[in-house]
This record gives sequence, structure tokens and C-alpha cells, in this order.
Amino acid sequence: MVKYAVLYGFPEHDLRMAIPRLQRLITLNPSITFFPMFGPRQLFHIPMIIDKYMFGSNVKFWGRPFWGPIFHQINYLASSAPGVFRLSRVINEKSITFAKNNKIEEVRSRINHMGTQPLYVDFTPMALRNLDRSIMDWFSNSGKQFDFDYLIFYESDLFTTKPLDVVYGEYTDLYDACFVNYKKATQNWRFYRYPRGSRRATIRWLRQRKLPTALYSSLYAGALISRSCLEKLKKLRIDLSGAPYCMCEMRLPTILTALGFRCGKLNFPYVRYRPEWSQNEIFANEDAGIFHPVKKHVSVEMKTKAGAASPR
Repeated sequence: MVKYAVLYGFPEHDLRMAIPRLQRLITLNPSITFFPMFGPRQLFHIPMIIDKYMFGSNVKFWGRPFWGPIFHQINYLASSAPGVFRLSRVINEKSITFAKNNKIEEVRSRINHMGTQPLYVDFTPMALRNLDRSIMDWFSNSGKQFDFDYLIFYESDLFTTKPLDVVYGEYTDLYDACFVNYKKATQNWRFYRYPRGSRRATIRWLRQRKLPTALYSSLYAGALISRSCLEKLKKLRIDLSGAPYCMCEMRLPTILTALGFRCGKLNFPYVRYRPEWSQNEIFANEDAGIFHPVKKHVSVEMKTKAGAASPR
């Protein structure tokens, strides 16, 4: 039988929703091991320019609609240098641990009573653009010691109406990794050339390693990644902190496909980037099994109490 592990990632600003959703997931999936990964709001960032895209950022300042994308581009370019990326991560870790230790301990205490593995705290710079690095850091530092065949990357704004082994069961015998919207990247995909120069830099990175240069796109929510993929990336010491310089939703499927892994498309018609799904839409289409984004409590989650989820 296929062994699943779920890396359940949630940022600080989703905490109130994420905890009951995790509790319900545990109840629905008693045979699956859950690994909660908490992303606290970053306090500093190299080159220390305000960036509205930082993981968990809710900073408000004058002129953000105009300056935000510019600052994001500057930060992304700076982070493409591995040394800067690592330094930024250390600064995040030290500053957040010092200033927000109470918040981290509060989350850890709540998680400890839920029957999951211990809380993993993620300090990845610009994590929304570098979620593959978050996954690899978790695997290298913690996940590799546990027994599982497939990892499901479950973001807190996903919502499932069926057990995860039912939702993913048809894919595990066919593929090494699966992503929503997996396909060859086209020019009309937003991240094909954004951040600026990323396409050229990624192709150059692939050529330097004598790998196929086809670029692939995906939506990260709900990605399925085999342990063999994670072990191969770790063995090859592929450093996702800087190069290839591109969005993680292009980087990981492109690299795994280039390395010869069998990558496929998750047929999840109710998983999309936006807009949000309403509770009525979810209940009317619950046979689909999985929905994204769902950023508000669903009624069944509001009934979740003391480790048990009430059925509909």
C-alpha cells in the first residue's frame, strides 16, 4: 500500500483557519502522517526593501500599488544570488525567533495536541515564490528520516471533501510527481518571463547541466511528489535558493521533467488560482474531492472540536 505524508504549510495570517482545517484533515485521514509547516511573517528581508509578496506580509505603506511590483523585482533579483538568499534566511530565522518566539510557541503548543509530527518552522525568503526550497529544506532537515512513498504538499487554503488516498490514489502508480495545470510553459503564462529574465536564466541553467531545455508550468497547490524525486534532488545537491532563477511553479516541474521523472497533470477541476470557492459551491460539487482556494471556514470546520470533525 502506498504510504502518504502530507506537508501542511500555513502562513501566520491564516492561523485561525489553518488549525481547525488541519484537525479535520487528521480525522478524515487517520492512516496518513501529517507534518505541519508554519511560515511566520518575515520581519527583515535582504536587500531589506518592503515587498508585498513576502510570505505572510500585510505591510501597508503609501504607493504600494506602484512600488510593490518594483520592490518585488529587486528583491527577487537579489535573492537569485545563493549567498544573499542564505543570508536573508539566517536574518529571518534569528530575528523572527527572537521577536516572535511567543507566537511560534503558541502554534507549537496547539499543534502538539493534534497527533501530528512536531511543528516545522519555515524561514524561506519570499517563500511564496520559493516553495520548492521550503519543501527541500523540510525534507533535508526533518522529512528524510520518516518512511513515506509520496509527499502531498497541502496548502492551508485547500479544502477536501474526500480522504486524500481517494483523491490521489489513481496517480501514484503512473507518475513520480504530479501538478495541477502541468504542461509546457507558454508565453501567455504569467511566470513564463516573470520575474524578468527568468526564462533565459532557467534555460541557461539547464544547458549548463546538459539537460533538456523545455520549460513547464504548474499550479503548486496540492502537488504530489514521490520520495524518489526528493532524494534525487538532495543527492544531486541542486540548490533551489538561487538558480535556476524563476518561479517555483516553473522551476520544480521543469527540473523533475528534465531529470527524467514521470510527471503528470492532476485532474482537479476545482483547484485554481482565483477566485475563491464559496461554501455553497463546495457542497454542490463535493464529489470533486478537492477545492482551492478556500480561505474561509466551511461549516464542517466550525464544528470541529477537541480532535474530532463532525460529519455533515
